[in-house]
Amino acid sequence: MFNTFMNLGPNSTPFTLPAEVFPSDMRAAGHGFATGWGKLGAALGTLFPVLLARLGESLLLYGVAVTSALGFLVTYLFRIEPRGRSLQELSGPDAAALAPRVTPP
Repeated sequence: MFNTFMNLGPNSTPFTLPAEVFPSDMRAAGHGFATGWGKLGAALGTLFPVLLARLGESLLLYGVAVTSALGFLVTYLFRIEPRGRSLQELSGPDAAALAPRVTPP
């Protein structure tokens, strides 16, 4: 069950999000960028046993919660939505003029 829910959420994000966020001429680079950050996170995750031994379970979980909250905040404040426009329309020659403005809520 854990593997099913991981594949429905965080594991699929590096593959689906760049297709929606990056213009078509740099979409492959966006996939590489997103996947690279995912691999870096996985590598840093191997430090959890060391941190658990040094900091304790409570402090480590608070750190994970703060990191998750910061990730949510950054994603929420800097979200870019196509708002009903096609990817071709957003990636065309007038893409800069059509791009949605990033505005905090």
